[in-house]
Amino acid sequence: MIETAPENSAARPALPAALLLGLVLLAAVIGAQRPWPSFAATQQNLTVIDGDTLQSGGDIVQLYGIDAPELGQLCNRKGKPWQCGVEAAFALHKLVALSGTAVVCEDWHDATASAGPTGEGIRVCQLGKDQELGLAMLHNGYAMALPGSFPYYGQIERKARAAGLGIWSSEFTPPWEWREGRRIAPEVGQLGEDCNVKGIIDDDGSQVYLVPTDRGFNRVTVDQSKGEQLFCSDEEARAAGWRRPGETAGAAVR
Repeated sequence: MIETAPENSAARPALPAALLLGLVLLAAVIGAQRPWPSFAATQQNLTVIDGDTLQSGGDIVQLYGIDAPELGQLCNRKGKPWQCGVEAAFALHKLVALSGTAVVCEDWHDATASAGPTGEGIRVCQLGKDQELGLAMLHNGYAMALPGSFPYYGQIERKARAAGLGIWSSEFTPPWEWREGRRIAPEVGQLGEDCNVKGIIDDDGSQVYLVPTDRGFNRVTVDQSKGEQLFCSDEEARAAGWRRPGETAGAAVR
């Protein structure tokens, strides 16, 4: 399995007491009518793919309730392109890598919303006793609350927006609109894409994709003459049939 890149910046401050109260309420909702077991991912078998997606061993997990900028998404900060998608991915990586504790993921209580469009399992993932990863990403301004998510998610997003944190310090297209091909309006400055997801042919002939948080990512070169490709998001790579190194082919979604 490809390891995550080493960390090189300081951790964010601990979540405030109001956010901890939200975690208690969230836990009560998650626990109601639960037919599925939870699972824990240790530091050794957990990889951050982007700002709202994890890999635990052979399984791909989408964080419930949030949508972070895609890896190839560019935001506009002070008139200059900013790799907000890559920064969101490393923000999530920091939360996980610096904690030293296992990440415990549980199914959302609504079984109809337990799988993403390309097979990712949608889960609520908690780090230690007092940090839910989706809420932490919203709190730090690196994600948006999805419409229809638990109401507390929207409250945390609004606080980050008011404080101008993370992506709220820039102009950007909501990730769900970006995936549909919409970009920042021309009057702001039309921004292109940074297609930085590397689809490579593995030694055994399998098609796998690498992301900026992977160790050794910058040393890998895409050879298009061999059929290797660049993608602008992990969703795009998965939709084209490429998979993560170590991902279990045909495995049931957790």
